[in-house]
Amino acid sequence: MIKAVFLDIDGTLRDERHGIPASAVQAIGMCRESGIQVVICTGRNLASIQPDVKALTVDGIIAGGGCLILEEGRVRKNLFFQYEEIKEMIHVLVRKEVPFALESQQGIFMNKAASLWFRKDFERKLEGLEPWERQRRREENGIRYEDNMAWYRPGHDAIHKVCIWSPMDEREEMEGMASRAGTIVQQGGLDGRWYLEVLPPGCTKGEAIREWCRMKAVSPSDTISFGDGRNDIEMILSTGIGVAMADGDPELRKRADAVCGTAMEDGICRELVRRGVISMEPYGVENRAGMRRGASMERRADMEKQYQRRTQYQENFRREK
Repeated sequence: MIKAVFLDIDGTLRDERHGIPASAVQAIGMCRESGIQVVICTGRNLASIQPDVKALTVDGIIAGGGCLILEEGRVRKNLFFQYEEIKEMIHVLVRKEVPFALESQQGIFMNKAASLWFRKDFERKLEGLEPWERQRRREENGIRYEDNMAWYRPGHDAIHKVCIWSPMDEREEMEGMASRAGTIVQQGGLDGRWYLEVLPPGCTKGEAIREWCRMKAVSPSDTISFGDGRNDIEMILSTGIGVAMADGDPELRKRADAVCGTAMEDGICRELVRRGVISMEPYGVENRAGMRRGASMERRADMEKQYQRRTQYQENFRREK
């Protein structure tokens, strides 16, 4: 019996172009109505989580790739590097002029080269959209891609993630340096560079999920997770059922127990319905979550507000088009 659902954000719960599908909002409401915990599990820092995700009513948030755990707004875990642990790495990256970024829960510090990589990757995801829609997506993204490394205060800002775009001929050196400082949670070739994502030792989405389960006295075998990226592999292996999105990373799909449709194909909702976690008859986004007989008045009001917010967003979107 499923007692907790863990959801990655980008490319899973949320489509980069269109936001959160109404079916996912509905599925979250129906899970919580049934007493099933819903937890956001993202590599994003807390400050960059999008407004439509923050508007959802969930039981908890795992952010920073597992470094931060929030339970109904209360901090249960907050891990970050000690400055001495990353001092050498920062020195080498600056000296070699390698694109890199330092991430705290309040913001992201990046050098000029890294800001260009971030911006290029994000803009690529917006290709084909109208100019006004691209601008709105930029505002919703919550991350400013600019050279702001001068704002970083060594020993003061609590850094929990280091992102490195290593030259291919320096890959081994960078991997060794990163491994000495922490845990490499994601790596791979990217536009002629070798990308590395480094978190504090032992900090992963999977470990954070195990901590959540211990905290809430839930067996991991009674949980299900959804993800799309390579950094979600440990997450899906840490839950009883691990589901990969159809357009997700090939390696993740190999390791998953199941593959569901994309975000805009109502993948999350359909998979939860298919497995009997929630029931939706007849299936369709017009069914209002939280309106079933027996739901508490508080839950009904909560779900009705979420439905109204999503309906209003869709109506505004149609008018703007």
